[in-house]
Amino acid sequence: MMKTIRSHPYVSLLIFTLILYLAGNQLLAVTDTAESNYALTAKEMVLSGDWISPQIYGRYWYDKPIFYYWELALSFVLFGFNEMAARLPAAILGSASVLFTYWFARRTYGEKTGWLSAIVLATSVECWILSKAVITDSTLFLFMSAAIAFFYLGYSENRKYYFLCYLFAALATLTKGPIGILLPGLACLLFLLYKKDLKEMTHVHLFSGLAIFTVIAGAWYGTMCYLHGNDFLLNFIGVHNVLRATVPEHPSHNKWYFYIIIYFVGFAPWSVFIPYSLYRRWKEKKLDLRSADDSTQLLLIYAFVVFAFFQLVATKYTTYTFPALFSFSILTAVLYKNHEFRIQKAALACGVLYTVLAIVVAPTIMLSHSGKEVGEALAHLDTAGKTIAFVDDYRTSAVFYSGKTIYRAEPEDQIASMEPGTLSWNAKNVMPFIAEEKLVNDQSAILITKDNDRSPFLVTYNEAEEAARISVPGEYTLWVR
Repeated sequence: MMKTIRSHPYVSLLIFTLILYLAGNQLLAVTDTAESNYALTAKEMVLSGDWISPQIYGRYWYDKPIFYYWELALSFVLFGFNEMAARLPAAILGSASVLFTYWFARRTYGEKTGWLSAIVLATSVECWILSKAVITDSTLFLFMSAAIAFFYLGYSENRKYYFLCYLFAALATLTKGPIGILLPGLACLLFLLYKKDLKEMTHVHLFSGLAIFTVIAGAWYGTMCYLHGNDFLLNFIGVHNVLRATVPEHPSHNKWYFYIIIYFVGFAPWSVFIPYSLYRRWKEKKLDLRSADDSTQLLLIYAFVVFAFFQLVATKYTTYTFPALFSFSILTAVLYKNHEFRIQKAALACGVLYTVLAIVVAPTIMLSHSGKEVGEALAHLDTAGKTIAFVDDYRTSAVFYSGKTIYRAEPEDQIASMEPGTLSWNAKNVMPFIAEEKLVNDQSAILITKDNDRSPFLVTYNEAEEAARISVPGEYTLWVR
């Protein structure tokens, strides 16, 4: 059977990854906060018919560029507003990344290394999770990996491949922003510096390549600047790039060892064995970057650039260093190419384990991080003429599932300081606000609270006029007047 599988590697890998990345997706609720932001934005894109300017809660939203929203919106058009459709783009792009890794590693290192690279990547924890997630990272991974790969093929085989490097850097920039060209570009430049081959810069089709990049990426960015002007520049460039790089959004994550932990967890199970293997090769004096293949040198430099850049950036996210797994997967396959049978068995075991987790364990965990139950309850209620508001713990996913306007209740004197409009993390507070004082006397309000909520506002609200309480499966209560 293995002979048949290996004789049709692309078909085998495609079937394996699609099963792995699609299994149980219809059971996985859209979670808060990242997944729900993407899902709701794409839903509003479809409903509004505006496929250029992302919007959420009816307001323009500049958190990310357009490409992933296009993928997600197209999936919703084809399959409806549901979990399977929301997770389909990541699954497809995750599978494409595995196939591309196989293609490049096979071309560069040989068939065995290509095969092992693909199954190592496919079964790493982070690749599995992000290939099921409603976020941009699977798309970004493919485009940035392709940019690096085609630069190498341009350098080593045919300089026409450089044009594909610019093409995929442009698509990466349309997916996540300037890092789409910055990180691959920096890695390639450092590689040429290391090789003492800067004269190659005269052959990389810099001007024509940048023209391709500008036409593809610049079309959308230019349109957004024309349509939205300073608002787009302040929020997308100022908040979501400059501020993210200089002011930590999650200060508790800002530890020097954060990405070391992410590497060992995200690249598990393969990361567990690598330190000892590298130590042994170092003891045997077999670790010498200078004598390594050009491809190995470039992959190492690329991984280093990804980790070093995000270590320097103030905001830390668990997914930021995911693109480095392109390098790690291939280099791990090179390191363990004499252990093919063991790696295949371990990968198969991981695939079985992940599938069981996706179907049996993950649904409950993800539902606890979602407002799905609240959203579905509201979808079945007659809320015409009623004001719906969350008291604490606002859930964007509830808006996605209900299709209804839900306010965020806050004290009136605090709302002005929480709304967006300046160079601050308030830019994420684009949901509609409503003053708690206004809700107290609202005769047609529906409040959403956690079951254990004992806030002074809720006491005041109920004293003003007793509301009926509806328990929602999970941890929420609806207070209905």
